[in-house]
Amino acid sequence: MEMAFLRFFESLPAALAVGLLLLPRLIDEDGARFKPVIALFASVRAVLGFFLIAAIARDIVPAERPIDYAALVAFCSSTVIGKAWVVTQLIALTFAALAIARLAVKSDLLDKAALGVGGLVLAVTSVTGHAIDDSFTLFTQASFLFHTSAGLTWIGGLLGLVYWMFTGRDKPPEVAAKLAERWSLVAKVAIVVVVASGLVMAWENVGSFANLLATPYGRWLTVKLALFCAAMLAALALALHINRRRAGEFDVGWYGRVGFGEAVAAVGLLFIAGYISASTPAAHETDLYWPLPFRLSWNATWGYWGFKVPMWSSPWWLGVGGVVLPLLGAALWWLPKTRPWRRVATPIAVAAGVLSATASFGTQAYPDTYNDPTVDYTAESIARGQKDFAENCVGCHGVGGEGNGEMAKGLSVTPADLTAPHVGTHTIGDIFHWLTFGGQSGVMPSFKDALDVDDRWDMINFLLILSSTNQSRFMGPRGMIQWLVAPDFSLEDADDKINLLSNLRGVPTVLSIARCNAPGVDETALEASLALARDTVKAAGANQVTVYQGGCPSSVMGRMSVHPKAVENAYSIINRYPNETPTTEIAEAHFVIDRSGYVRARFRHFEPGDAMAAQLRDQIAMMAKEPFVVISLHSH
Repeated sequence: MEMAFLRFFESLPAALAVGLLLLPRLIDEDGARFKPVIALFASVRAVLGFFLIAAIARDIVPAERPIDYAALVAFCSSTVIGKAWVVTQLIALTFAALAIARLAVKSDLLDKAALGVGGLVLAVTSVTGHAIDDSFTLFTQASFLFHTSAGLTWIGGLLGLVYWMFTGRDKPPEVAAKLAERWSLVAKVAIVVVVASGLVMAWENVGSFANLLATPYGRWLTVKLALFCAAMLAALALALHINRRRAGEFDVGWYGRVGFGEAVAAVGLLFIAGYISASTPAAHETDLYWPLPFRLSWNATWGYWGFKVPMWSSPWWLGVGGVVLPLLGAALWWLPKTRPWRRVATPIAVAAGVLSATASFGTQAYPDTYNDPTVDYTAESIARGQKDFAENCVGCHGVGGEGNGEMAKGLSVTPADLTAPHVGTHTIGDIFHWLTFGGQSGVMPSFKDALDVDDRWDMINFLLILSSTNQSRFMGPRGMIQWLVAPDFSLEDADDKINLLSNLRGVPTVLSIARCNAPGVDETALEASLALARDTVKAAGANQVTVYQGGCPSSVMGRMSVHPKAVENAYSIINRYPNETPTTEIAEAHFVIDRSGYVRARFRHFEPGDAMAAQLRDQIAMMAKEPFVVISLHSH
């Protein structure tokens, strides 16, 4: 909170100083009456900058180390954020010096220089906050600069305009109207920049709509958006007043009062911006709390039923309302007898219809619904989760997770089939909630005492890949759509550069799994198949990772897994075939993983002279041309 207050009180005076520098130039006014105020606020900004670096250092430097002058100098000279502060503080001190010089020197060139440097002060306000994060793209970092520059210019100019209106009542109405009109143009440009850059920043810092409500950062951003909307409503009233005024008339008092209301909303918005600039971005949060008992989901409602929603169900009735109510609103607008009420009745009917249609996408949610996992989606995690599932869940859900365990018949509610499509309608947070507190029906018990948090996420990783088994049975040599994320795993690498399967993204990868020297295996045919796969992959320019058990020849080896048994176990879950008994041992399979990280195709065996090698080459060539998509390992 201390950081938030400092950033707020650092930004506000600088913004007001720049606003008071800008406004007189819009109407060629002298602006001498604002010089002392501008000098004061510019100096306050410069002084507060020294307190800010002390607070930043205290927030970053370990608590046991004291923050004295020597420590601050070391911090500013050896860290990126310290060096950024030095630059911003030099600009702020220059602005203060120019503002003070204007008290003694009357010069248009000095005024322009002060305005230019003041604008630079506003632009670099965010440099010591999230904008310094080098994980952001250059485009995103530039968005921070444009956002703060345009936003503070708008807020500072707005405050300055209110100041002018309350202190300039002796000015002719035409002068006030001229200032309002010209400022309105500047404000419109600033707001467009604020909205455009704000969308880019929100995409990086929030990541999803759910995070707006599920994280502290997102909830504060929602309040910020509400204040912004309030400010825009006031701005709309001011714009209408300007457009509808008669020549020679301008209500300075009214304009100042409404402008003051807009300014209050803008200042509140600025304080929240300062607060969230010192907060963890929503996209980086792992402990998410969803405050509503429902969420909106296409997949869990209309998408799940394929538009064939059960008649007379709640979603069906709500969907009907979403269609009928807007039609009723249209009828109320056009029918002659209802025209006296149409300005009220039609908007109410349409709004009710939109609300009804939106509610038809509602499904149950929990505080953990949007929780992020504490462990990655890896083969090693899946192996641990499978072990926990076998120890705790097979009695009800069955070995294959199909809800046919030995205890299932004695239960009042049939255990869920964890391989069925409905699993994909739930978030991983939903599953975590049920594992923690018990299932929806009350039959499934809580496992929070039997499994710690990481164990529960391991089991969820296993359930994610288990739920794909019905669909993955039909995966063949022809590439399917992107839906199945390849479980990640560790690779052997002497240079420790390519140490994960996910590090190979950008180029298609073939994951070959086989068991040599196994009972009943034709070794000659198997080795010929592996050699043909190796030659084809190499010629196509793809990566190859090999998980070979039983002493396969080194000539057919690619990159090796650190934990081959865990990898074989994880991929055996999706290596199912129709009418074949599932097994955890893979005799031979070649999974084609596209450049984004999705499993897209599977080859069972290669014979010299058959078409399979040519198909593999074609699939690799096709996937190499597809666009690269950045995905989450927990996409499901």
